[in-house]
Amino acid sequence: MQRKKPIMKTHIIILTLLAGLTADFHVEAASHKNGSLTPTHNTVKRGAYTIETIGDTLHQAKAQNMRLIIRVSGPDKKLIKPDSVALIDKSGAAMKPIFREDRKVGHEENTGLPVSVGGYGDSSGAHVNGVGIDLNKILGPHGDYAYTKVDWPKEAFTADKRLQIVMPGGQAFTLPLTSLAQ
Repeated sequence: MQRKKPIMKTHIIILTLLAGLTADFHVEAASHKNGSLTPTHNTVKRGAYTIETIGDTLHQAKAQNMRLIIRVSGPDKKLIKPDSVALIDKSGAAMKPIFREDRKVGHEENTGLPVSVGGYGDSSGAHVNGVGIDLNKILGPHGDYAYTKVDWPKEAFTADKRLQIVMPGGQAFTLPLTSLAQ
C-alpha cells in the first residue's frame, strides 16, 4: 500500500504558497517615473468610426506636457473634426487640454499617422484605388481638416484616465488611456 497523504499535503502547501505569491502581483501599464503614460500609435474601431492616435513624434510639445495627435474617420472614410476632446478621471470630471490645434490638409507634418489611401473594402477583400492627390488642397488656402493635436500636463496623462472624443452631433467615444499609451 502506497502512502498518498504526504504527497497530497505537499501539493496543498505548494498551491497555498503559489496563491500567496500571485496575490501580490498586479498589472500596470508601463509609465514614466512620475506615473504618466506615453502615447503609442493605435487604431481603434468604434462602430463605423475609426479613431487613430499617436504621440508627439516630432517632440514639439513643451517638456512638461504630453501631446496626443488624433484623427477620426467616419463611415464614409472622410475625416471628422471632433467638437471636443477631454480626459475623464475616475469621478467623471472632464479635463480639457491646455492646448488644442486642428490641422488642415496641406499643413501636415510628419506626425506618424499613415497617409490616407483611397479605396474600399468588402467581403472579397480590400480594393485600393491608389493615392489621390488634390493639388488644390495642398497648394490652396488651408484645405480641409486633417487631424487634431492636444496637450495635457504630463502628470494628468495617467492610467486611471479615459480619453473622451465628442463628435459633431453629440456622439461621444470614451477610450481608456491604457489602450492608447504605455
